[in-house]
Amino acid sequence: MPTPEQERIDAISEAIAGVVRRQREIIERLERVESALELIPPRPESVSPTPPAPEPPPPLVEEPVPQAPAQPVPVQKIFETRIGLTLINRVGVITLVLGIGFFFKWAVDNAWIGPSGRVELGVLAGLLALAAADFVSRRGQRIFAQGVAVAGVAVLYLAIYAAFGFYHLIPQGFALACLCVCTVLACALALRYNAIVIAALGLLGGYFAPILLSTGEDHPWFLFSYLLLLSGGSLALARVRKWILLEILGSASTLLIFWLWAAAHPVDSRKALVTLFAFAFWGLFAGGLLPMLVAPWQLSAALAISLAWPQSPAAFFALELALAAGGLAVSERRRAAGVCGVAFAAFWTAYGLWDRRAPEPGAIAETFLGLSGAFLFFFAWSVWNLVVRRRTAGKSDLVILALNGCAYFGASYSILHPQYHGWLGLLACAVAGAYLAFGAALWKRKSGEFDARPVFLSIGAALAFLTLAIPIQFSEYRITMAWSLEGAALAWIAMRTASRKLQFGVLGVLFLVALRLCAVDSRMFWRADLYWTIWNSRFLTFFIAAVSCWLSAYWIREKRIALPHYAAGHIFMLWGLSLEAVGWAQRTVEAPNQLSVETVTISIVFAIYAVILVSAGVFTRTAINRLAGLGLIGLVVLKLYLFDVWQVGRVYRISAFVALGALLLATSFLYSRFRSLIDSLWKDDQTSS
Repeated sequence: MPTPEQERIDAISEAIAGVVRRQREIIERLERVESALELIPPRPESVSPTPPAPEPPPPLVEEPVPQAPAQPVPVQKIFETRIGLTLINRVGVITLVLGIGFFFKWAVDNAWIGPSGRVELGVLAGLLALAAADFVSRRGQRIFAQGVAVAGVAVLYLAIYAAFGFYHLIPQGFALACLCVCTVLACALALRYNAIVIAALGLLGGYFAPILLSTGEDHPWFLFSYLLLLSGGSLALARVRKWILLEILGSASTLLIFWLWAAAHPVDSRKALVTLFAFAFWGLFAGGLLPMLVAPWQLSAALAISLAWPQSPAAFFALELALAAGGLAVSERRRAAGVCGVAFAAFWTAYGLWDRRAPEPGAIAETFLGLSGAFLFFFAWSVWNLVVRRRTAGKSDLVILALNGCAYFGASYSILHPQYHGWLGLLACAVAGAYLAFGAALWKRKSGEFDARPVFLSIGAALAFLTLAIPIQFSEYRITMAWSLEGAALAWIAMRTASRKLQFGVLGVLFLVALRLCAVDSRMFWRADLYWTIWNSRFLTFFIAAVSCWLSAYWIREKRIALPHYAAGHIFMLWGLSLEAVGWAQRTVEAPNQLSVETVTISIVFAIYAVILVSAGVFTRTAINRLAGLGLIGLVVLKLYLFDVWQVGRVYRISAFVALGALLLATSFLYSRFRSLIDSLWKDDQTSS
């Protein structure tokens, strides 16, 4: 039996062996985890290492030789290929067709072949060229085949035209049918060979077939129906292969033939025909690949309507506005911003060329209503586009907004001026009100990044129409008064909108006021006994101009811009008082003493005005008034010593000096009495600055 000591040793040995086994199992688990995570390669399952197997010898296969990178094709080679395949091919086709034509001419001159034989030979040559083109195309030479096919189509056109035009072998209808077959064949070949040049040649032949086969008879319904059908085919072909050139070719050819016919025939005698096909062609090309192709047809249709409906205001404006609405719809649907401007320009261009001789008052009323409808139509477009939909104004939108009112008022003025001149000023005010309302609506709906250009444009247009309405509606001094009040109103608007541009616009209006006062109002009375002192329309005009300037300066408030307004107000007031002083002297003093009285009176008036300015500056605590008064006093002193003392008589000289001395002492007393107040005001101004 084992001893207790031996049993303890065995137990310890078994425990140690268990720990070792447990440790080995943990290590194996860790290795499997790491192997699964691809941290270390997996261990072989057998613990005993096995010798590695010898590597098999490499197979006796030739290694692939690394290929050099592909060299880019030289530009010279591409250029040479294009010349050889395309340019020379096209030139060769033209040369061949010309050569065949010369051969036909030679054969005709020598009577080798009869007319029928020449035509048959031409048709046979064209068909053989088309067959050869198909054969060559099947062999992979597609570019060369295109040139041969073009030659074949050209020869067929030439042969058919010769059969009708030169030899009269076939009737006109059959010749046109044959040319149409050639056009269809050319379009089919263009699709087969993917060659736009074949399609262009075929369509050109189709478009000019009516001209080539014309006998001088007029068949407009057939001609325009044929053009409409052919243009639809050209647009379909252009849409299938995205050949925009065919669309341009079709539009240009149709326009040319349409207006060649219109130039040779009376359009106004076929109103329905011209109107129907003008709208039809416009609608056809409005749905093409190029949105701007609607532009020439918009103008073409508008001009056609103006020629077809002379002296018919109701029909003219109804059709023109319907066409303009279509142009705006195309602009909106196809997102072509320039089309709306084209519609606007087409309408007013057509109106300018429209024969509107209308001696009857009813026709004048219809024309004015039509113009008003056009103005409201385009104005509503601006409102809907910029106010309702809140779009950013593009160039076309700004052009329509700016020129709509100008075109409307100019056209209305030309027809209303002889008989209704008294209402034109109110019409200008109404247009100005529409622009002001539009600008206010835009200003109220501003948000985020606001485009202020339409607002300023509307205010500028309103200002222009108000300024224009004043001389139209009023006469004489009322014009100056109205302009003065307009300047003050604009200054108030500039204050409310914080518009720097409008502030400078007020200066422009007041400049017009100054010109008017100088050129017209100051010369209102040619005799002094025609008016009373102060109580007359001339002084009232100068007074309103001065007050308007002061109100403008008060509302603008920015010193750099308000100062000219403030100074202009005092200049206008002194100017008016001087004219009144001269008039008083002319009415009350004999001729020998008039110059002395006028000179002294003006000096005294200026001195009194200066004292009033200084007093106002002291009591209202405004340095600008005090400084203006002192400056005016200095001007009066210079006038007294440099001019009055040499021009007036002794009595008037004494009166001038006494009066001026008293006024100077009064000014000095003001400064002495309120010296502390004036000093404190200057200190406050320096501290605040």
